[in-house]
This record gives sequence, structure tokens and C-alpha cells, in this order.
Amino acid sequence: MGFLFVKSTLSKNPQKIFEQEQKHNLPSVGERIRKMCEELGPTFVKLGQILSTRTDIVTENVAKQLQKLQDSVAPFSYEEALGVIETELGDTVDKLFAQFDPVPLASASVSQVYRAKLYSGADVVVKVQRPNIRESIDVDLGILEKLARLVDKYSKYGQLYDFSGMVAEFRRVMEQETDFTKEGENTDYFRESVANQKDIRVPRIKWVYTTPKVLTMDYVNGVKINDIAALTAENADTSQIAYTFTDSLITQILENGVFHADPHPGNVLIVDGKIVEFIDLGMVGSINSRFRRQLNDLVLGIASRNTLKIAQSISEMDTADSDVNMDAFERSLDELLDEYLYVPLGEVKIAKVFTSVFTLAAKYKMKIPREFTLVAKCLGTAQGVVEELDPSINILEIAEKTVRNLLKNRYKTEEFKNEVQTYALDWIDFMKGIPSSLVTFMHKLKKNDYSLELKVKDMERMEKNIERMFNRISFAVVLLAVCIVMAGVIISAGYSNMGKNDPTIYSLSTFAIVVGLLISIVIVLGLVISMVKSGKKRK
Repeated sequence: MGFLFVKSTLSKNPQKIFEQEQKHNLPSVGERIRKMCEELGPTFVKLGQILSTRTDIVTENVAKQLQKLQDSVAPFSYEEALGVIETELGDTVDKLFAQFDPVPLASASVSQVYRAKLYSGADVVVKVQRPNIRESIDVDLGILEKLARLVDKYSKYGQLYDFSGMVAEFRRVMEQETDFTKEGENTDYFRESVANQKDIRVPRIKWVYTTPKVLTMDYVNGVKINDIAALTAENADTSQIAYTFTDSLITQILENGVFHADPHPGNVLIVDGKIVEFIDLGMVGSINSRFRRQLNDLVLGIASRNTLKIAQSISEMDTADSDVNMDAFERSLDELLDEYLYVPLGEVKIAKVFTSVFTLAAKYKMKIPREFTLVAKCLGTAQGVVEELDPSINILEIAEKTVRNLLKNRYKTEEFKNEVQTYALDWIDFMKGIPSSLVTFMHKLKKNDYSLELKVKDMERMEKNIERMFNRISFAVVLLAVCIVMAGVIISAGYSNMGKNDPTIYSLSTFAIVVGLLISIVIVLGLVISMVKSGKKRK
């Protein structure tokens, strides 16, 4: 990135740098940022992956490059892996496992994965954390926190995006990624949530062989979901796989409220040509019922091109409760949705619409929950996978179908019954309180012990305007009085010139001039002091 910083500093027109790079076929800014993240290590790789969904912060070209970031890095030695395993599990590898393959299956920025066999005969994979990775991540996060504070304090973008809050959330995510017991808990929690979904599986955790730095789970003998050649060789129905995968994710998000937040091809395997198995549950999204309803409304609004419904759902999501001009926001939404208006529903990409809406909300200084970003990232990743399997399958169509089924079945759910019961109890309590409130009110009226307080919107501003008006009137009256006094002084001065030979007239005229000037000064000073004091009291 040094090339760009130096040239940006020296050049009077930084835009020419980017044009020159394109002209001479040099690496683009997005490519340079991606390579920079890869060189800086796991923290910045993860940060780049998250930023790839935030086109309200980075440009679309940069986002596309950041989406290419991979966790694959050079492996660490087998001896180092043994040291971590034996320290964490408290015994030698030979005593812990019947077999242990020294060649890693995969090497990522945070961990390395090995294949092994337990003495019970079960095939497992053992995920081993890189030595000293936590210390490295802590240093990186400390740097990011300082940078975020500077941007928040001295940049206009800080007020809009709250970078310190983002880094705090990023720290939480990274702490979860480096604590494998959290991933194990996520895996168990996620497995329970998808238990009723057909052809969906999740590996089981071997808790006896799991610690914060070592994770052991069932070995999954499958192929990557985007390995079309391998799937074709197995005579797998790629269209059905695409539908099962998409339907599962939509159900996870809109119905269960627990979803795989990073379903890239490396984290999704196909077993026996049809079963979709989600692995690597380091990042799991969780959505409460209120936010799910808002998402459902948003999906229905997008599917039906209903701008009002979209605007209302986004307004309800706004955690900052911003004072937004809804008419202007709806007009902007209309302009945004124009490009989708004449496009068949099957060709509309929900992830792209979500990202566009998110960007627009940011322009109106609305703060959308971070879960929305995770949902957009999840659907964006899924869209790329589905397009490889079967381009005819559209996520928005499946999402709309899921939402409509949810609305039909909502009145049969236990949750809806509990809501109705709660509302009914609230109304009963309210109705019970009405008679006693009316009796109290009538007694107060009878005793004249009742006061009505009225509040006018912007009353304080109105009072200030009225006070300012009266001050101006008072000042004008005082100036008029001063003018009259000065007129008297001028007349007296004329008489004094006429009566220089008469000492009595001269003395009276001089006295009148002095007294007039003093009165004028006292009146003006008194009014100014009164106005200043009044202003201070208002503050």
C-alpha cells in the first residue's frame, strides 16, 4: 500500500493514480488491499472478509476483491501441533488416538486440521490452534482500536459508522474464533436448530478431546458443495442440492433465528450425493423474534416492490431511533428499487438488494443491527454457491415462499398464543384500572384539585424568539428615549452658546448636557446587562 500512500501525498490529483493503474494494467486498489490483509495475517483477513459485505464503507470493486480472501496459509510444523495437543489434553498423542495422520488436511489462519481415529474406532478430525495466535490477534486488535478512536474523534465518518463499536464487536467475534469450546457450543446449538430439516446434517463434537485450543469432531467424508466435477461423477442432482442448501439457510434465518454466518464452499460438504453437511461453526448468527419479524416484512416488501413496507421495516430496525424524514427516505427507496421494478422476481438478487438498502439507510444516519450485516454476508456467499450449482434457483423466491408459509402458520404457533395471552392480560389489567382512575379524576374535579398541563412543541425556541422580539422593541424604545434626551442636550447646548454672557443660563445648560448623557448611558447599559442576564438564565 506504500505506493498509493506516497503517490497520494505527492500528487495534487490522487484520482489520476487510480486511472494510471488501470491504464497500465497494474494491480487495482482492491487487489492491493486484499494482498495487504493477507500479508498482515489472520486478524486482517477476517476483517477484510467482514468489510467485503459493507459496500456502504468500501467501494464495490474493493468489496469484490475482499470476497476473495481465503484463510489458507502456510502450515505450521507437526511438532508444534503435537505440543499444543499434548499440553491441552494432558497426554501423548499415541495414548489419546489410535491413529493420527501427521499431514494436515487443511491449514487456515487461526488453526490447522488433522485426521485421526479414536480407540473406539470413530473417525475424527482434530482442529489445532496455531501457537501464540491469541497474542498476535490481541496486538492487531489493539492497533485497530486506536485507529478506530482516531477516526471516530477526528473524522466525519466516525459519527456515521461508529468504528469503535465495530472493532469492539470484531474483538468479540475473534475471541469466539480463538476459543474452540465456543465453536463446539455453537455446533451443538446449531445442530438442534436444524434437527427437523430434511437432508441437513451437522457433525458431533467429541467433548472429551476438546479444549479452548483443540477441537475434535466427527470426520465428514464428503465433497465441497461447489466441486461440480465430483458431484457430477456421483450422479448427484446439483439442482436439488442447491434448493436444499438455500431452503435450509432461509429457514435458519427467518424461522429458527440461528444460522451459519459463513457458508462458503469450504464449510459446506455434500455427503452421499444429496445430504448437505454444515461444518466449521466458528461464526454463528443469532436473531431474536422481533428482528426476524422485521426481516420477514423486509423480504415481503422487496418481493412485492412495496416501498412503504420496506421503509417501515427498516425504520423499526434503526437502533439509533434517528429522526429521519420518512417521505424523503421513501423517495430514495423508490429510486433505488427502480432498477428492480421491471426485472423478473427470479432474477433479483436478495443479497444485492439487502446491501443497497443497508447503504441507503447509512446515508440517512440510521444504524441497523450488526445481525443485518451477517445476514447479508450469509446470503451473498450463498448466492455465489447456488449460481454455480443451478443459476435458475433464486434465493428471493424461496425466501418469499418461506415468509408466506410462516405467516400462514404463525397463528398456530405457541409463540403467537403466548403473545395473545400477554396482550389479553395487559388489556384486562388496563380495564381493571379504568374505574378507579375515573373515580380519582372525579374527586379531583370536585375539589378543584386538578391541573391541566399543556406542552407546545418547540416551546423553548418560541419563548426565545418572543424574548428576542421584546428585547428589540425595548431597545428601540430606549434608543428613541436617548434620541429625545440628546435632542434636549443639543437644544441646551444652543442655549448655552447664546447665554455665554449669562453665567446662570450657561451653568444650567452644561448641567443639562451632563445629566442627559449620563441618563442615556445608564439606560443603555442597564438594558444590555438585563439582556445578557436573561440569555444566561435561558442557557
